[in-house]
Amino acid sequence: MSGPSYEVPPLSLMNIMGSSSGIRDYFKMPDGSFPIIQILEWVLPEVIPGFEFIQGTKAEMGANHGLTIPSQKQIWLREDVYDRAADGHGRDRFTAAHELGHLLLHGSISLAFHRSSQGLPKYRCSEWQADSFAGTLLMPLEGVKKCTSVAEIAQIYRVSVKAAETQNSIYSQKGLMIKLP
Repeated sequence: MSGPSYEVPPLSLMNIMGSSSGIRDYFKMPDGSFPIIQILEWVLPEVIPGFEFIQGTKAEMGANHGLTIPSQKQIWLREDVYDRAADGHGRDRFTAAHELGHLLLHGSISLAFHRSSQGLPKYRCSEWQADSFAGTLLMPLEGVKKCTSVAEIAQIYRVSVKAAETQNSIYSQKGLMIKLP
């Protein structure tokens, strides 16, 4: 998690998995690498009235890799993050999916700012929810179950090995699959 945490209405991992699965179903992409940049750039402006996808400069965004302003229907990616995500770099694709999670999960709620996520139950933490959304959108359970290793998850779903390890661990901790090597 990065950036400030906001207290949001509670969502379980299963609720979030349902949301990300619904997005994949809506776009008719049940498995395989999710085209996050194409969805942000070309599709969302067509399906969400007023949506803006903005590439910000390093001068504008500083250390922020991505930013979502739900009330304005905006997702910002820093230009270098956008370029790497468009080239298929896993960490930057995850950042883009994380920002989409903020827009879709938190777009119609009022947020209560917390300086730290400590003491905030993770299921009420905006950053945990957006990370969970990104993980389940980019690495859907049914596809991950077909993989034989973390390296295969990373390769098929075009995510970083760290993201693949984390998602594999989350799914196995929840008893949804056997942990892969």
